Amino acid sequence: MTSKILLKGGTIATCTGDRTAAPRVYKADVLIVGNTIAQIEESIAPGPDVEVVDCVNKWITPGFVDTHRHVFMTVLRANHCDMLLSEYLVKMSWNVQGSLTPEEVGIGTLAGCLDALHNGVTTILDHFHAAHSPAHMDAALRAVLESGARVVWAPARQSAPTQIFPTMEFGHEPAAREWQREKLKELGALNGGKLRPDGRVTLGLAYDVLWQGPMSMHQDFIAEMRAIPVSNITAHVVKGPQILQWRDAGLLGRDVIFSHCNVLTDRAAPDDEMWAALKESGAAVAATPEDELGMAHGNPVGLDALSRGVHCGLGVDATSINGGDLFTQMRVMLQWARGHDHEHIHLNKLALPLHPKFSSAEVFRLATLSGAEALGLSDLIGSVEVGKRADLVVFDADSVNLAGAADPIAGVTFHASSEDVEMVLVDGEVVKRGGKLVREWGPVAKELKRKADDIRERWPADQLEKIWKKWYDTNGTPAF
Repeated sequence: MTSKILLKGGTIATCTGDRTAAPRVYKADVLIVGNTIAQIEESIAPGPDVEVVDCVNKWITPGFVDTHRHVFMTVLRANHCDMLLSEYLVKMSWNVQGSLTPEEVGIGTLAGCLDALHNGVTTILDHFHAAHSPAHMDAALRAVLESGARVVWAPARQSAPTQIFPTMEFGHEPAAREWQREKLKELGALNGGKLRPDGRVTLGLAYDVLWQGPMSMHQDFIAEMRAIPVSNITAHVVKGPQILQWRDAGLLGRDVIFSHCNVLTDRAAPDDEMWAALKESGAAVAATPEDELGMAHGNPVGLDALSRGVHCGLGVDATSINGGDLFTQMRVMLQWARGHDHEHIHLNKLALPLHPKFSSAEVFRLATLSGAEALGLSDLIGSVEVGKRADLVVFDADSVNLAGAADPIAGVTFHASSEDVEMVLVDGEVVKRGGKLVREWGPVAKELKRKADDIRERWPADQLEKIWKKWYDTNGTPAF
């Protein structure tokens, strides 16, 4: 029997397809039939077999969309909060990551997806860069499917280094390229890239190895993956030239999403070729402002992208570095951009404006509909509209954090947290109810803690510090 849920008496807050329009905020009921929003009207009469959810004094928003997250790294939670990106690369990416077991990757992925759902993040682009073996891929995918989240699952075409001293070597690379190619094609052959029959989980590709080997090899590999088809192709760009490399190789497309792109901060010209390459191809940016600022990636470009008409969303990056919610990312993005603008006004002795340059509505869009657009999913998710999938968040507007706030957009952007998220639906399925995950968290937490302790025991902090110091003294900081 098809499930029917009526969210009754709430206030809807959603962006629309018009990028220049303010978000819509209005009172209405929302009827969900199966996985779809079937009706939005005032005073919908519940029919038979309809579950009615009282949403009086509740806000109903789209589920948040995370466009860049390494989900498995929840098994390393809080290990990297005080690291620079250079230190993180040497300690984690080039050492700890290659030693992780499939079981550690699996529990990190399950816990990471549940963390996202708890915070109202219903869609994740999972840049899975620990695909060290078929067993690692199987464990991560099982966890994603089990979690109930909507996920673009993007295993990375890369291998761990076999040594970092005296020089970097990737001895497993030729073999890894072949088995990863075959594994991805095998997964894609099951249902044209759909990893769940309903399409809630799709196959993507993470590709950060353009620097290795001839460009023709990369062009051939990516063409094979697009033929599956993978839903998205993602890659890191910090301060490097990768956007132009992808452009010149003919690899850019609407399915490409680059994380960070802090190099664009220094390219303010209206006709800059990097910005133009993104806009003309339809490729997107995934901004993760909290760790970009803290780890010395550079300044975040999310609101610049929005103003230039370049597709962009927000992301958490990794819960080993910061929390798993997009509330913080919205706030950091907005307040950094405002502060940067205020500094420009002050240093240039300009007149103070009547209002701030950037608003809550703009970062709310980045976290919802703009993120869905970045992933090419705005026909399905990202706004509260009839015909779209029921990926929704219900906030308790009478909570300690939100009571008294009249504007849901400002309230969610500046005041909300996971404790205010009363209900979460993904594809019409309730995954959080009454402020608690439907999936029992206790056993997940127990296994997560056990595996996290195992990793810290294998890799004591002082041992990692010695490796980092040796690298730093020998080579300086890694270039990125």
